Amino acid sequence: MLCPFPFGQHTAKQYEKYTVGMAVRVNGEIISDERFHREFVEISGGRTPQQVQEQAPMEYHRLLQTAERNTLRAILLHQLAVSEGITATDEEAGEERRSTWGSAANQSCGIGITTDMMSRLMVKKAEQYLTRHVQRPDRREVESVYRNNSAAFTLPERWLVSQIVQIAETETERAKAMDVLTQAESELKRGKSFAAVADRYSDCKGNGGSLGWVSRGMMVPEFEAKVFTLERRKLSDIFESTFGLHLAMVHDWKPAGVQPLDEIRPDLARHIFEERKQVLLNQITEDLMRRAEIEMLPEPERSIAAGEKVQ
Repeated sequence: MLCPFPFGQHTAKQYEKYTVGMAVRVNGEIISDERFHREFVEISGGRTPQQVQEQAPMEYHRLLQTAERNTLRAILLHQLAVSEGITATDEEAGEERRSTWGSAANQSCGIGITTDMMSRLMVKKAEQYLTRHVQRPDRREVESVYRNNSAAFTLPERWLVSQIVQIAETETERAKAMDVLTQAESELKRGKSFAAVADRYSDCKGNGGSLGWVSRGMMVPEFEAKVFTLERRKLSDIFESTFGLHLAMVHDWKPAGVQPLDEIRPDLARHIFEERKQVLLNQITEDLMRRAEIEMLPEPERSIAAGEKVQ
C-alpha cells in the first residue's frame, strides 16, 4: 500500500518490526535499511540501535524517529536534485570527502563512503539551489534584531586564561609535580614566555597552555577561586585542584555586558541569513514529505525487487 509517511505516528511494535529488517520504497526508489542504520549511528554518537535500545529505550525511539526523518529528508532532496538536472562530479565528491575527513580519506574511503559522500553533495547542491533567491539581511534588519534581542548578546564576566598543569593523584606524583612546576615558575620569573614554558612543562601540551576565555562555572571551584582573583598578566603561585597542581596567568579580562554590535555584526548577519534559508528549506521538505509515496518493504522483497535501484 502506498501512502504519505506518517511521521511521529509509529507504535513501539512498528519500530521493532522496522529495525529488524525493513527497507523502504520512496517515490519508487528503494532505500536499504543500512542507510537508516548509518544515520542512527551518526546521530547517536557512534552507538548502534541495539546498544541504545538496551541502555535507554525512550531515547532509542526518539533517535529512531530522528534518523528516519533525516534519512528521508536527504533522499527527497536528492530526488529533487536529480529532477532539476543537478549533478555532482567525482572530483567534487572527493573535495567534499577531504574537507570532511582530511586528505587521508583519499586512501581510506571505500565504495560505501564514496557513494554516501556523493549523496551528501547532491543534497547540499539541492539546498543551495532551493535557497538561491533568499535575500541577505540589510543593515537595518541586523540592527533591529540586535536591539530586540539584547539578552541573547549579553556575556558574563570572563577571563582570558593560560595554565601549566601537572596531573597528580598520589603523594609521590604530587611531589614530582611540585618539582616540575617550581622549575616552570623559576623560568617564568626569569622572563620566558608563558606559552613556551607551558608547552615544555604542562601535562596538557599544545596551544601554549591557553584555555581561551572562561567564565564562572566553567572550571573546578579551586581553580576559579585562585584564577579569578588574579590581576592581569600576574602569575599565580602554585596551587592545587582535584586534577593536580597548577600555575596560571590571566592575560585579559572583560566585564559582563552586551557585546557591541560592531563586534558581532558579520556573525549576526550570517546567522539571520542562514536561519532564513533554513526556514525555507524546512517548508519545502515538509511539503515533499507530505506528498511523498513511501512503502515499507520486508528485506527479502527488497533483495529480489527486479530492476529497482537500491541506495
